[in-house]
Amino acid sequence: MYALRGYILALHIFSVVFWMGGLMMIASLLARVPEEVGLPKERFLGVARGLFETTINLGAAMTIVLGLLLLLTNPKVLWQGWFHAKLLLVAVLLFYHVRFYRRIMFLEDNPSESTRREYRVIHGLVSLLLIAILMLAVTKPF
Repeated sequence: MYALRGYILALHIFSVVFWMGGLMMIASLLARVPEEVGLPKERFLGVARGLFETTINLGAAMTIVLGLLLLLTNPKVLWQGWFHAKLLLVAVLLFYHVRFYRRIMFLEDNPSESTRREYRVIHGLVSLLLIAILMLAVTKPF
């Protein structure tokens, strides 16, 4: 059982990196949209939506499923404070995940309604959430 848990943990960490990396990559890509005009702007938005619907959603789903499997292998973490804090941050991250997707959908109809700063903020928030989640998972402070 311990060896299986190790494989699940490794895949869980990979899927978190996959998910977060995708969110940060699309935020960087969309930061260029306000500078573009015409067809390039539409292509940026199409690429962002396609990546989101495939890569990023897959990373999020894998993260959640593998996290649940890890929880089944060690249910005692349900009573630990650091795990509650981690789950709260993951919920915030899921909120931004959905909000970011809805923003991309809105921009497809209104491509001039974005700013470079908006996507820098999203990139920064995702980065901070990732760091906080990793710190909680590794240090298990409370």
